[in-house]
Amino acid sequence: MQQNLQPIRKDLVLVGGGHTHAIVLQMFGMKPLPGVRLTLITENFETPYSGMLPGHIAGFYSYEECHIDLRPLTS
Repeated sequence: MQQNLQPIRKDLVLVGGGHTHAIVLQMFGMKPLPGVRLTLITENFETPYSGMLPGHIAGFYSYEECHIDLRPLTS
C-alpha cells in the first residue's frame, strides 16, 4: 500500500457514526482527497441502517443484518 506523502492541509471531522457518515467513510476510502485527513469521533463500532430498523423491530432482520460495522471503513 502506498503512503500518502502529501501534507495534511485540511481536517474533516465526522462526529457520530451514523449512516451518512458511513457512506462518507466508504467514498473517502475509495477515492481519498489529497491533503485531507478524515477523522471519525464515535462511541460505537456499529451503526444502524435506519431504513432497516422497522424490519428489525418487526423481526424480519437480525441485528447483524441491519447494522453497519464502521471498523473496516476506518482503517
